[in-house]
Amino acid sequence: MKRNGKVLPYPCRCGGTLVKAPMQVEYFGVDFGIREGHVCTRCGDEYLTDEVWQEVEDKAKELGLFGIERKVKVRKSGNSLVVSIPPEIARYLGIKKESLVSLVPTGKRKIEIEVAG
Repeated sequence: MKRNGKVLPYPCRCGGTLVKAPMQVEYFGVDFGIREGHVCTRCGDEYLTDEVWQEVEDKAKELGLFGIERKVKVRKSGNSLVVSIPPEIARYLGIKKESLVSLVPTGKRKIEIEVAG
């Protein structure tokens, strides 16, 4: 399977072939539209070109979003597990004390948090 016909000279980390292909680019809710990237014909992983990634990074820095991702430890409180939301992420999402959020498992190792109101 080839997308856009051009095969790149290096393989994907899975050993598959990377081909140039258009892809929808979004980063922390900022839509960068359809840009050229690389897609693996075996696993389907997508990779941005250096130029597109630089543009995304520059815009994310301008908006104060670059580096906002954090790793936090899960703690226990009574019978529940607790995850703290760092202040930078809370500000970005508009979450305050007593905010209502929905937790949705989207995969075996992934959870989505949606601000409910």
